[in-house]
Amino acid sequence: MEIIIITLVFIILNGLIYFFFRQKYVRFTENIEKQIDDFINGDFDKSNINEEQLDSKLSSKLYKLGNIINAKMEKNSQSKKEIQEMVSDIAHQIKTPIANIRMYSDTISNNDLSKEKEQEFLEIITGQVDKLEFFTDSLTKMSRLETNMIVLNKEQAKIIECLEKAKEQAQSLAEKKNINIEINGDISATIKYDKKWTLEVICNILENAIKYTNDNGKIEINIEKLESFLKIDITDNGIGIESENINNIFKRFYREQKVHNIEGVGIGLYLSKTIIEQQNGYIKVKSKVNEGSTFSVFLPL
Repeated sequence: MEIIIITLVFIILNGLIYFFFRQKYVRFTENIEKQIDDFINGDFDKSNINEEQLDSKLSSKLYKLGNIINAKMEKNSQSKKEIQEMVSDIAHQIKTPIANIRMYSDTISNNDLSKEKEQEFLEIITGQVDKLEFFTDSLTKMSRLETNMIVLNKEQAKIIECLEKAKEQAQSLAEKKNINIEINGDISATIKYDKKWTLEVICNILENAIKYTNDNGKIEINIEKLESFLKIDITDNGIGIESENINNIFKRFYREQKVHNIEGVGIGLYLSKTIIEQQNGYIKVKSKVNEGSTFSVFLPL
């Protein structure tokens, strides 16, 4: 009889224990399920987490996982938005020259023009083709830089070699506006840098300075050796940049509203910043409207 009683008590206790833990397990799973639903709905409250409890420990992990997932989703969404904006910008940049080429070619084909007028229109078409070629070349460079397809070849050399070559390439553009370009400072300074791509940077900044400087203006290039960097200042007395736009000028395709009538595609400064950063340097800008701008390129010694 005692054995039967003990057995019954044992069965009852097991049943109670099973019921107790089953209820606890049900509450546990329901709680986790609710928290997952809260994550999905964006209503999860971290203040309810008690790190000492098992379900709260799992909740804490879920909270961290949710933050990671949300961050990645936001990043993907931002990347998608940037791609859409870039495609829109590219389409806009290509649309105008293509429309001009079509218009002038149709005019030549469908009208009996004089030789002089026909030659004038053909020169305009050639100019638009050159613009498209420059734009596609800039896009190719941008793509190669962003995908790390370009390997920088740094070598020890005088920086004046690069600056003189950039001045030479920009001279014809400067002469059209009677702009004088001077190079001053520590012309004997040598650093380890990529000659080809640093020349691209200086040319981009110098050509921008010429574009946005009025006739009979002046551009000064100054070389200064600092403790850890070589600083190259390119200073003009042009139209300047609005202070609220300083942080935007290195973005892809960005151009200030007031310079939209001046030819350009808005890639040069973006390329320049990328190239200098890949050499562990950086670029700073100071500018005052109607007084001019100074682009300072810092390259490590």
